Amino acid sequence: MPLSQEEIRKIAIATADEVMAQQRDLELDSLMLHSIPYAHGSPGIVVNEAVAKASPCRCFEYEPGKKLCFSKGIVGALSDEQEKIYCPTIEKLESPGLERRLKSWMGAKTICKAEIEPIPKGERLEPWLHCMSRELAARGIEAGGRSE
Repeated sequence: MPLSQEEIRKIAIATADEVMAQQRDLELDSLMLHSIPYAHGSPGIVVNEAVAKASPCRCFEYEPGKKLCFSKGIVGALSDEQEKIYCPTIEKLESPGLERRLKSWMGAKTICKAEIEPIPKGERLEPWLHCMSRELAARGIEAGGRSE
């Protein structure tokens, strides 16, 4: 029996909570963690709304007029609608290494999103993580987010 959207959301939040418990200081260093919401075709998963609303967003423009924003309290990149709600202030991320990793991440995400599309919802997380790991490694990005 397929999982409901609410069941998928609960699984994603439980997964994110478990990973975050193991890596308390996690921000952008784990591209794999931030890719999890995309396995379900969703924007960032809010795990602590109060922290998300109180924290500045860290944004990176990866193409002219297109940006990725991240906030403490949210796993994954924010949607445009989430930016309006959860970004009281914005800090511009500027780092050549980070820029390369995020561009690689976006390329990997595009490939993996297409690759998992035929897989039934509720069964996508493991194939997604395998795909992202493979695609990031092919781009010289380690699973922990560091580039060679």
